[in-house]
Amino acid sequence: MNRETPGLAIHNLDPRLQMTVLVICRVEHSRKAPTWMKALNGFITFSCSAYGTELEAGVHHFRGGKWAGIYDFFRQQPELLQTYDYFWFPDDDIETTPDTASSFLSLCLKEGFELAQPALTPESYFAYRETIENPRFHFRRTNFVELMMPLMRQDFLLKVLPLFEGKHAALGIDWMWQRAAAKPCQNVAIIDASPMSHTRPRNQLLATKMNDQNISISEERAQTLKRYDIRPITPRTYSGQLKNGAYTQNKLRLAAELLLGYIIIKKKVTNGDWTAKHIAQLILRQLKRTAH
Repeated sequence: MNRETPGLAIHNLDPRLQMTVLVICRVEHSRKAPTWMKALNGFITFSCSAYGTELEAGVHHFRGGKWAGIYDFFRQQPELLQTYDYFWFPDDDIETTPDTASSFLSLCLKEGFELAQPALTPESYFAYRETIENPRFHFRRTNFVELMMPLMRQDFLLKVLPLFEGKHAALGIDWMWQRAAAKPCQNVAIIDASPMSHTRPRNQLLATKMNDQNISISEERAQTLKRYDIRPITPRTYSGQLKNGAYTQNKLRLAAELLLGYIIIKKKVTNGDWTAKHIAQLILRQLKRTAH
C-alpha cells in the first residue's frame, strides 16, 4: 500500500498487472493525482503527465490538453510503448477504489479487449447514456468507448497514437477509433462490473485551460471531423456477459436485458436527464443495430 494513502488496500490484485499495465493521468501537478491512483503505484505502474506551469523533477510536463500531452509523453519516452501490454488513460476527475480499478484491469486482460472503459456510476456527469452502468451486465461488447478513461492494448495504441498529435481534446476521435481494432465487434467493451464516477461537468475545466492558451476545442473538433470525415456514431451493444454469468448476442435478449437495467438505474441518475422517452430511444436504437 502506498504510504501517502493510508487505508486504501488492494485485496484482489491480479499479479499479472504490475508488469503489463501502465496507467497515465494528465494532472495539473503530481500532488493532485487522484488518491486511488497513488494507491495503485507500486502495484501497477502509474505515471503523471503534468499540464500546469509548475515544473517537477521526474514528471513529464506538457502545456496543453490531455491527448496532445499523451502523444508528447510517448514522443519523449517511446521505449514505454514496447514495455507494457496495456495502457490506461483515466481523467483526473475519475473517482473509484484501488480494488475496483484492479478488477477492471484484470477483467480486460482476461478477455483480451483491445479497447475498453469502465462504465460510469449513475451519479456521474456523462455525455452518452450508453456509458452509464447497466446493472444487468458484467460487461457489454460495443461499438463505442469514449475519451474519458479508455484502456488500450499495445497493438491498438500503436495504431491510434498518431491521431493524437496536436489534439488537445481529440473530440470526435472516439467516434471512429474502434475501427482500428482487429476485432471491433468482439474486443471493444464497456465494463459494467467496475463502474467509476466522473465528478466534474464535462469539458468546462478543459475549455477554460485551453482558452488561456488561445486554443479553441470547438475549432479543433470541427477540423478533426473534417480531416477524417468522421460522422456521429450511435453506441450499440453487440453481445455481453450478464451478471449471472450467461453470455448473449441475441438481439431481442440484449434489448430486454438493457431495458431492465435502464429501468433500475432511472431514478439513480442525478447529473443528466433519464426519462422514459430516453429509455425508449435507447432500446429502439439497439433494436436497429446492424452487424457492424
